[in-house]
Amino acid sequence: MTTFPQSEKRIRRFPIRSAALVLLAILLDLGATQVQAQATAERALRLGQASSSDIRDTAGLFSVTAIAAARQELEQFQRQTGAAVLIETIDTLAGESAAMAAVRLARRSAIEGFFILIVRKEHKWEMLASPAYREVLTEARRQAIQQAFFEGFRRQDFNEGLRRGVAAIGEVLATALRGRGADRSPVVEPRGGSGSAAVPPAAAGPGAASGLIVRNQVRLTLAGARAILAGAEAKARAMGWKMNIAVVDDGGHLLSFERMDGARPASGYTAITKATTAATFRQPSGPVPAGTTSPDPLLNLSLQNAALASGGKLTTLYGGVPVVVDGQVIGGVGVGGGSGEQDAQVARAGIQALLDQIATPRADSGEKSPPVDASRTPERDGAARKREESSF
Repeated sequence: MTTFPQSEKRIRRFPIRSAALVLLAILLDLGATQVQAQATAERALRLGQASSSDIRDTAGLFSVTAIAAARQELEQFQRQTGAAVLIETIDTLAGESAAMAAVRLARRSAIEGFFILIVRKEHKWEMLASPAYREVLTEARRQAIQQAFFEGFRRQDFNEGLRRGVAAIGEVLATALRGRGADRSPVVEPRGGSGSAAVPPAAAGPGAASGLIVRNQVRLTLAGARAILAGAEAKARAMGWKMNIAVVDDGGHLLSFERMDGARPASGYTAITKATTAATFRQPSGPVPAGTTSPDPLLNLSLQNAALASGGKLTTLYGGVPVVVDGQVIGGVGVGGGSGEQDAQVARAGIQALLDQIATPRADSGEKSPPVDASRTPERDGAARKREESSF
């Protein structure tokens, strides 16, 4: 039996101990990294929601001083009236209509009050009100606030436009809101956002006054999912693209899936994840924050890693689009196999095919439904439907 001197034994044991310590340090570091990623993701998700008045200048239109002064005025307005005001700027619409972008961002913010969207590249301006404040924002008041913003914007003096616009909000809306006071009744609102089916508690039926139930929901059926698949596939074939197409319900559960001949099998998973993201986040999938032209890679990776760690599905890739009917998100469509814009284009075509069939006259009763526009939202009904998108 060969023996080693005691000193040599210690030398041979030392590398083993060192390796164990290094491995332990790596594991601890990985755990800390995962916790940090989870915290970063949670902070990122909270960024999308606003309970108080604020200005989110993603497009960089305003100076720090102008933002601080305007934020102070809006906070005072909220203390006086109880209504929050969120002003958000984005660099470009990227092919989306200003009205749809405003609805999407307002719903994501969950603001209780008023939301104003300003788009730098396309020179668009939109203003929306949450259901409880919708009757206050008449067309005349909206126009007065818009013109105040435009007085500076048209001279390319965005700081002055912000100052005038915020002042007009206080002048035009404060009196009307103070007059309402405690008379404002809560509303029972359909799941999925601020839909036109929101009704006062007394009209919502038994048990609804306390907000315990939600009535009059729209559901996506298997037949509807197959109609979306057919429309999306037709669009992909017309463009010569080979796609994976997934349709989920409003909870992100798979209803139907199709992989066209020759489509990449690996894109099947991403198509399902895109559909789930669009349905559960109630907005198209894409980089965070929405509308940015230079997304933060760390933030987006942290979001996806946190979702993966918790067993959820989330992607910041383009190609997932929510299915919206009567102001309610009833599902999502995800497409994978092309570029992000190609995937989104095919998804939108599938949704439009469903909406076209909904609008088709029913042969059994002779009843004809009104035409359905994919861009129609409750916020564009009434007087707002008659006006063009606001440009400055």
